[in-house]
Amino acid sequence: QDDDGHHNANNGTETFSWYCGWKDELEPFFSELVPLEQNPSVLVPGIGNDACIREMFDWGYHRLTAFDYAPEGVECAKRMFGPERLQLMEDLRVADARSLPYDDASYDAVFDKGTLDSIYLSGGKDKELARKHLGMAISELSRVVKVGGIVFSVTAACVDAVQQSFDECNQLTGGWKQIRDGSFYMTEEDGFSSNNVDATMLVWERI
Repeated sequence: QDDDGHHNANNGTETFSWYCGWKDELEPFFSELVPLEQNPSVLVPGIGNDACIREMFDWGYHRLTAFDYAPEGVECAKRMFGPERLQLMEDLRVADARSLPYDDASYDAVFDKGTLDSIYLSGGKDKELARKHLGMAISELSRVVKVGGIVFSVTAACVDAVQQSFDECNQLTGGWKQIRDGSFYMTEEDGFSSNNVDATMLVWERI
């Protein structure tokens, strides 16, 4: 099956694109803000077996650093990418989004696809704990994203929680300007509309 299916015959790895895919879905919106020509460094939290990230790499975003909280997720990603792609990637490891092992101001962009949702949901019924964990993750993103860089968050399950956590982070420490708030948007060059993406796109720029 193809990359948006569930099985890759080349390496036997089950793959799945959370919420939506890359080509003709997220790519036009991400590329408009993070042009490939600038050879950007991109951090991908919670990579797991999401085929969208492999498509993104094959599109030309080779300066990827990716991590997953679960060792099994990292192993899935290694199988999904295969040895040739892994040699070109900058880094792939087990890490916790609430305490990232990366240097300050390291990345031009973060491509979050449901991981902030997962962090919030990991708090279960304890909403205070959920907000705390999400706030810790967003604080870490504030640390590792360069000034002028962006966080591109694809969310569906926890749109309000992600928005609120960024708002609270901004109130406490500043440093973010929201440039996409989930409302209808159409790309300037090709006219792709956000209502064709089966998720909400929230984007902040580090200032």
